[in-house]
Amino acid sequence: MLEHRGHKGRFRGGPYAVLALLVLGSSSGAVAQEAFNERPATVSVLISQSRVHPGNFSLRGVARTCGEVPKELNFSGLPAFLVQFYPDNGPPSRGPGEVTDVTFDSKELVGGVTTTGKFHLSLSVQSTAIGSPFALVLDTSQPKMSGNAKLTEPSPGTLELTVDGVNNDGEVVLLTLTCGPREDQQG
Repeated sequence: MLEHRGHKGRFRGGPYAVLALLVLGSSSGAVAQEAFNERPATVSVLISQSRVHPGNFSLRGVARTCGEVPKELNFSGLPAFLVQFYPDNGPPSRGPGEVTDVTFDSKELVGGVTTTGKFHLSLSVQSTAIGSPFALVLDTSQPKMSGNAKLTEPSPGTLELTVDGVNNDGEVVLLTLTCGPREDQQG
């Protein structure tokens, strides 16, 4: 947990506090132009063994953050691979199965590391069949939660994150998220 004491009180931020820095951190726009910001993305998720979240879900849009964030731009002071992906205009109308938020964090998928069993995934989904239940969480630092995350680069500038795991409720998650390069990064 990050803690900062300023002249007007205290700021406390968790592992996703970097997002505030990325959005608000620079009036020059330099932070917004970082390679890990504002990337086109798609995600598909299969959730099984679940009484609350069963089904196939997907989302296509722009990920606020998708990539390795250096320690200088991360409130934790550590480099991390982060994903923050949600629809621009709030959740879409309910259909057969939509992802409404993906948040992923791993301090292990950095510096060329491509696989790890240490990560935190929070996933919100909705459909006409299940409504909009609370988020599914897969935090491998917690008891009875396990999984693997694999990061590949299928083409230059494109990242693919595959996560499979089981949370403490026995829900099985298989997620594939692809982040492409921004238009200004394509050659």
